[in-house]
Amino acid sequence: MFISQVYCSLVVRLLASACDRWSCADLHLHARAPSVHLSQVHRKSKGSTMGHYPTGPTSCILDPTCHVRITSMWDGGPVCIFVFWVTVVLSCSTFFLWKQHCLKKHPVKPVVLQVGNLKGASHANQSSQSVPLQCNQRHDPRGEHSGVTKNEEIRLSLEGESEIQFTGYTRSYFGEFCYLLCCLVSLHWIALYILILVDTYNNCEVESIDNLCFFGNHFIFGTYELNGKVFFVVWWLSAFWFSAWVLNKGRVHNWFRMPCDLPHATFVYVWAPDQHGVLSVNVSFIVHVLRKIRSATMASKSRGHFETIEISITSSGRHYFLYQGQRYLLNSHSLQCVSLRDGYKFHEFYQGARGLSTKQADSNFDKIGPNEIPFKPETLMYTILDELFSLFHVYQLIMYMLQFWNSYLFVASLMTSIVLLSASITIYTRHHSQLAIAKITTYVTDATVLRDGVWVRLDSRNLVPGDIVKVRSDWLLPCDLLLIQGSCICNESALTGEAMPVQKYMAPNKPELYDPEGNGARHTLFSGTTVLQAGTQSGCEVLAFVTATGMSTSKGKLLSSILYPEKMLFKYDEELPIVVLLLLAYAFVCFIISIVFQNHTGAQSYWVTKWIYCMAIVNQILSPLLPVALEVGELQAVERLKAQRIFCLNPKRIAIAGKIRLFCFDKTGTLTKEGLDFIGIQSVLRTGPTFEPVKSPEKGDKIDFRTLNGLATCHAVTKFGDQFVGNQVEVKMFSSVGWELVEATSEPPRVRSPNGDELKIVKRNEFNHARMTMSVVVEDCHGELHVYCKGSFEKIQELSLEGTLPTDYVQTAHSHALDGCYVLGLGYRRLGPASSIEVEALTRDDLEMNLDFVALVLFRNELKHDSRAAIQALKEGEVRPVMVTGDNAQCGHYIAKECAMLEPHVQVLLGDVDKQGSVSWVPMSMEDESQIHAMSTDELLRYHRKALEGGVQELAVTGKAFAILRRSEVMDKLLYFTRIYARFTPADKVLVANLHRDHGLVVGMCGDGGNDCGALRAAHVGIALSDAEASVVSPFTSQDKSVTSVMDLLREGRAALHTSFACYKFLIMYGLMFSILKLCCYWYGIILSQMDYIFIDGVAVLILGYAMTLCYPEDKLGKVRPTSSLLGPLNVASVVGVWAINLVFLVGALCFMHTQTGYVKWPASYSHGASWWTLDDNWESTVIFFVMYFQFITSAFVYTFGSVFRKSVFLNWVLMVSYGGLLMFMSVILLLPANAFTSLWHVASEQFNRPNPSSPVWIEYQEHGGKPSPAMSLSFRLSMWWLILGNLAVIIFWQKVVAEGPVAKAFALRFPSSRPKFRL
Repeated sequence: MFISQVYCSLVVRLLASACDRWSCADLHLHARAPSVHLSQVHRKSKGSTMGHYPTGPTSCILDPTCHVRITSMWDGGPVCIFVFWVTVVLSCSTFFLWKQHCLKKHPVKPVVLQVGNLKGASHANQSSQSVPLQCNQRHDPRGEHSGVTKNEEIRLSLEGESEIQFTGYTRSYFGEFCYLLCCLVSLHWIALYILILVDTYNNCEVESIDNLCFFGNHFIFGTYELNGKVFFVVWWLSAFWFSAWVLNKGRVHNWFRMPCDLPHATFVYVWAPDQHGVLSVNVSFIVHVLRKIRSATMASKSRGHFETIEISITSSGRHYFLYQGQRYLLNSHSLQCVSLRDGYKFHEFYQGARGLSTKQADSNFDKIGPNEIPFKPETLMYTILDELFSLFHVYQLIMYMLQFWNSYLFVASLMTSIVLLSASITIYTRHHSQLAIAKITTYVTDATVLRDGVWVRLDSRNLVPGDIVKVRSDWLLPCDLLLIQGSCICNESALTGEAMPVQKYMAPNKPELYDPEGNGARHTLFSGTTVLQAGTQSGCEVLAFVTATGMSTSKGKLLSSILYPEKMLFKYDEELPIVVLLLLAYAFVCFIISIVFQNHTGAQSYWVTKWIYCMAIVNQILSPLLPVALEVGELQAVERLKAQRIFCLNPKRIAIAGKIRLFCFDKTGTLTKEGLDFIGIQSVLRTGPTFEPVKSPEKGDKIDFRTLNGLATCHAVTKFGDQFVGNQVEVKMFSSVGWELVEATSEPPRVRSPNGDELKIVKRNEFNHARMTMSVVVEDCHGELHVYCKGSFEKIQELSLEGTLPTDYVQTAHSHALDGCYVLGLGYRRLGPASSIEVEALTRDDLEMNLDFVALVLFRNELKHDSRAAIQALKEGEVRPVMVTGDNAQCGHYIAKECAMLEPHVQVLLGDVDKQGSVSWVPMSMEDESQIHAMSTDELLRYHRKALEGGVQELAVTGKAFAILRRSEVMDKLLYFTRIYARFTPADKVLVANLHRDHGLVVGMCGDGGNDCGALRAAHVGIALSDAEASVVSPFTSQDKSVTSVMDLLREGRAALHTSFACYKFLIMYGLMFSILKLCCYWYGIILSQMDYIFIDGVAVLILGYAMTLCYPEDKLGKVRPTSSLLGPLNVASVVGVWAINLVFLVGALCFMHTQTGYVKWPASYSHGASWWTLDDNWESTVIFFVMYFQFITSAFVYTFGSVFRKSVFLNWVLMVSYGGLLMFMSVILLLPANAFTSLWHVASEQFNRPNPSSPVWIEYQEHGGKPSPAMSLSFRLSMWWLILGNLAVIIFWQKVVAEGPVAKAFALRFPSSRPKFRL
């Protein structure tokens, strides 16, 4: 507060200080001839007929009643500012010297975590001795910490040789004082700007459009020249200051803190390399050069992201901090990352079934932290400061400050208001999004927990791993739990998007490794899901073990992909810096030329005025809206997708969707309907291993009792009210027999036939993805035990006795699969009488062996009615669809044929692992496989490559074969020929998406959000068909659950990308044409009127720029994708071609003007450059403005041509009304005779150089012997209008025929881009 009060007093003294004389010779500039005050320039026109120019105020230095406040550099105000500057420089220099001295005496090295081995440099002592960095293992289930024995891999989303660096900092009173001084420096620049502007505009006149507070009386500095010199110095110093601050935002405060060892730190600076996916494989040579230059010149720390985090202290005194949801603990000798390990065995959880003691729970809580997602929305003030203090907005405001000073007070205020309005919308959207995420992440409930052997009610935030909790019905789970007693029915739609109830079972008490997403999924209650029913009957006590809390839960891991998403670098992201560099070079050339042109005219301009005019060119060429232009299309697409019930979590992915070349589809529930229809069973005859005809119990067919008992018992179906719950295959299978399911509280489930016979299910082995089987032990009414095992027909073949299998088993199963059936095998074995202890002692391997084959169980998964049309439309749009399914290859083959993913004439070769463990390939057909010759992969590539490349044959591969082929890298050669990926686990699906990504393809993935959520996140664009409004498993969610949503997304993606590039080209053209406009003005010594600039910046750019984004996508996908290259031939030809045509017509119009008999060149030598509002009463400004204004608005029109990606520009009624309205309005203004309305634009239909003119320049001209000249004739204006229309016609022809028409297509065919080629 004291510093602030002192600084405020300095500013007051600066404003109030006054002396008699300025000792510096520069203050006598006002006596020099060119330095006439602006009021003197216009006093000659006072009393003229028009009277629209400013006539005052009188300069303070010429007004005896006005007192100039600053007349000497030794005045109190300037001296105070200089003293403040010296104080800041000396204080900061002293601090940095002291800091370097301390670091040299006690060097501090950052702790480095290498991803993979997590080795790092310790900071335990002053000698910076290196010791292994510890990573805290998961706590014992009973809360007993066993210590650290080895380093573990931290689950951070980094790849390759990445590393994370941690540097400790502590506060310093002297450093904080220096930082406060630097903050005051930032404020003092703003105060100086206010001071300068007050001096510039004090007592200004506001009367009309040509008299809007253009200049004041300079009561502080006395003259325009001194005011300009002060502004010049302040502008450059503040621009450097704010730019340096913004570029180092996040680091500045640390400059004024002392680096120290982490155990003594109060802050930690964390640096990590950027995690991003590059979507520009085929880049230009210049991009390769830029990459090398960036890699060679930029320090590694500037190529990553960083964050400064305050270190917190727990109630027990433990130091910790949170980085991207990961909790790190600090002690005197190490940095420990608390990472929950999921590698426990099932029986270990049962050892902790007694729960935790309060001491153990407090210890775990102290290390793990509260059970919550550590996301807190930013405060509104922080969001405002962070958004406004970005490089984008700082650049805008610094450049607009030039307009504020150069007498464009109202125009600059308008533009600044637009910037602030845009920033306000961004701030609101950002803050609203964070509140929405906070709503998802924040959830507090209560839980009944076993502590110290007593059940207590606790806040869910106090749960820790190792706790035992009671599970209740209608409970939204606050953490991940493992069931150790009872069973549950859950709704997992919040995670998977699948609203179907899911049965959860008690975990086995066995020494098997627990994987929550693998073999433990059926026993795990996931955070964020809802328990619909706890226990099979009321009164059942269901207990669960807390396995993970906070960010380590399944919900936390999914949310981390939203909170810390992977950055996608598009080709235009890498090319944008090159475009900026090219524009900078062009701006530099224009800067030099503008100086030459201004000197050429002989205008009486002060050097600061000339510099301002030169900077105006730079400001227009380097539009601060360029980065925004590349995103505007996505923002409109978000709203249109929402109207189609497609919700987006990451708008950046919309443009990426426009470049997709390959789309992966799950089969069941995606291409096909969600449910399976039970077809029937095909049993074997008891008299011999031959198949009976297909029968169905639903039709009343007589079924063998073993088969019927198997259908009734070999499942995991349970009841939720009157509804059967479980896997839909099993629900349909059990429902088909018409038996009753009886569930009691403390008894095994039973099934009862219509005639009263009962079977008791005494043991159940849940379905296992790895084994591809499930089995039950059933006790009949005679006390005899029987084993029924169900699974994939391939696995049942392996487990069954050979003598019980029909000779045509495989052919029959494949025949059903090729006919679109989902085929399961059913096996049986009689155990005889046995005790429950003996049954429990039998392992799963003991039960699932030596089976008698009983029957094939058949289901049919019908194709959705719109899947075929969607796949055909995709292929017509040059997007390759492939199938990635967990089902068998034969069923996948059938669906691929049905949905037109495979052409009817194409033969498919299936790659699978044979008995020798190698991959063999056989045709998929109805023939007897015993007569089919299997070939090796080498033979496939040798003899079938031409057929594969020609599209006559395609490949299908199983998950096992894929693993072998991928390890040997042969899969890289087969990738573009493979259409069906069958029997793929969720992890395998991720590998398929990544493999296509690694080959430079932009990949999409469509699934139901169940077992394909990993692939949905791995693909560049994932879309989940889900009921949820926003599924956390995927960037996009479609509530329609239709594959046509993929088409909608791709259409919007292509349209959004094309729209963004259209806006980009419009802004580039705006800058290029504006630079020519300025150079023409400087050549002639003129400046356009204020109304001209308002119509260019405030009407053309804003209205037409917005209207350009409103074009809708085409109804169908075209055969090409929009370019993503800013420097590609299409965009370069579009911009440079239109620019060149415009220049030719502009030069032609000016030459035509020079041929007119009544034309008199503007006498620029009699003008004062600073009085720009007097420089537009001439023919030149009329010709330049109208020719170029029509070029401006027409560029928006031609760049909105839809090509094949967007609907016709004529269907964009907002743009057509705006463009047509401006075209007619400006034509009328040009052709009307002179009147008060046209005078707002200073149209040369008015006779400016008339006898007794109102313009001070023409007055000077006539006083020096010049003769009056006529107004611009109607015939000339009409001729110029026809010339303008010809200009518009030519650029429309160029864009429609050359840049985006037949010429561009012929060029693309002649010089095709190098990209992977494959059959659609």
